[in-house]
Amino acid sequence: MSERPWIWEEDGYTVIRGHARTGPGCHDNCGVLIYVKNGELVKVEGDPENPYNGGRLCVRCLAVRDVVYHPQRLKHPLKRVGERGENKWERISWDEAYDLIEKKFNKIKEEYGPESVVFLQGTGRDILGYISRLAYGFGSPNWSCGFLSGLACYLPRVSSCMIISGDFAVADCSQFFPDRYNNPQWKCPETMVIWGNNPLVANSDGFYGHWVIDLMKRGTKLIVIDPRLTWLASRAELWLQIRPGTD
Repeated sequence: MSERPWIWEEDGYTVIRGHARTGPGCHDNCGVLIYVKNGELVKVEGDPENPYNGGRLCVRCLAVRDVVYHPQRLKHPLKRVGERGENKWERISWDEAYDLIEKKFNKIKEEYGPESVVFLQGTGRDILGYISRLAYGFGSPNWSCGFLSGLACYLPRVSSCMIISGDFAVADCSQFFPDRYNNPQWKCPETMVIWGNNPLVANSDGFYGHWVIDLMKRGTKLIVIDPRLTWLASRAELWLQIRPGTD
């Protein structure tokens, strides 16, 4: 890891090292360098010394400044003043917003019981503790009922891997070593099978898709099973283009 501090001055900028997950649905935690001048966020770049992403960032991280300073970004609560669908709102204070939510929640609790409220969440590991405390403090056991459901996301991926290969396989891209590809215990895989996945786009659950390219540069051959001609499929040793709807 770098011997540089977490914050330093460079060419008139204050540079802050950090990690970022960007919405929607980011599964990674990439190292970033945040450049600030006169209290304003100027740009975000990848941290080349971070062993996870090695300085590479997706367009969502690169566009963080546009998100922060976008004129349509919501920075305060809004209350509906018209009928649903009319798109009529008025600005209210945070205290008023909290009061409205608290009264509505407690009214539902009094009339139907705390179990009538279900607390759902999507991808966002950093909110797990908050929403579970809210649910249990409210008195409802119905927390996270949709996050790991059998209909979407993680469980279908795990179960399909178990059915196809007998295990939930994770590609060995040296991600379990702090010094990554330089670790003497790591051996570059001769072959990688990518089945119905596009890791360069998906970046699923702590697997950074560009690690596949790192392995390709080191000699790994790809077998891609996918009806689509993805970027990786076009560079694979074997592209098995199965037809949709077939076994």
